[in-house]
Amino acid sequence: MTKLRHLVILLFLSTGFSVFAGSPADELNHRTNTVNQYFQPPPQRIDTIVIRFEYKQSALFHEYTLETLDSIIRILLLDTNITLSIDGYAYKDEGSDTVCYYLSLNRVLFIQTYVLGRGIAVTRINSLKAYGRTRQKYVNKDKNGLWVNCRAELRLVYPPPPKKKEFFDKDEDGIADDEDKCPDVFGLSDFEGCPDSGAIAVPFAIGDWGLTSVTYNVLDSVSKLLRENPELTISIDGHANLAEGSYVLCQQLAKERAGIVKNYLLSRQVNSARILEVKSYGITRPANAAKNPQQILKNARAEIRLNGYRKPPAEEKSEMPFIK
Repeated sequence: MTKLRHLVILLFLSTGFSVFAGSPADELNHRTNTVNQYFQPPPQRIDTIVIRFEYKQSALFHEYTLETLDSIIRILLLDTNITLSIDGYAYKDEGSDTVCYYLSLNRVLFIQTYVLGRGIAVTRINSLKAYGRTRQKYVNKDKNGLWVNCRAELRLVYPPPPKKKEFFDKDEDGIADDEDKCPDVFGLSDFEGCPDSGAIAVPFAIGDWGLTSVTYNVLDSVSKLLRENPELTISIDGHANLAEGSYVLCQQLAKERAGIVKNYLLSRQVNSARILEVKSYGITRPANAAKNPQQILKNARAEIRLNGYRKPPAEEKSEMPFIK
């Protein structure tokens, strides 16, 4: 039994530590490779384009070859972040190792000269390599009768995509916190993320534009204020929430809400000249994120904006507590 126990321990030790049986440098390399396996940088996109040459030739004279090179140059001119690498190859029967090497090199240099002559900076060419006849394709000719190994390969290297910016939006108004002047309060882009503090909300029932007792109370208070302050003018906006129906229906619903508010104020002897504007915003200017029935109800509204109105001093009791 004792011998068996010792054998098990030795087996455990040999299997558990065999990975790092080498030098400390080997252990470091192993750990580095393990880390790199899980934390790779964003992959770069690379497009490879093949340029064909005639047998034992390095000059560029095919029309389709020049068209291909011109299309590559257009890409490089449009985006200066893209770089280029050029590799040259030769067919094994084009000559000796030395001849094939210089033939593949000349093919690379011809392409480089053409690219530089079209306005591409030399700093954007990453590498020029001549492989001679060391990397042969298995097929000698393609379906068009062109020599497969008599070629150069151009690699367009695109920059890695930019890292997506993290989006933090505490108040859920669709405006990033770092651009939101009121990051803790739901607001509008027109007000740099802050709420429209000068608007009087006129409530409506969900999916309806008819006046209710609460709506009457608000509108009667507004008409009284306008009678007492003849210099004031107003603007009226209609709003809806997508939970009330389709986009088109909400647009019409908001329009009806704004219209009935205007008509009621006119019936209360408010001069039409004092109503400067009537608009329908549909669902585009919500008052909140509409995450529950109460918030949806608050979006079913019209808004009256008083032009030139000044709130009473803090020590005086306001008769219009619904003014934000």
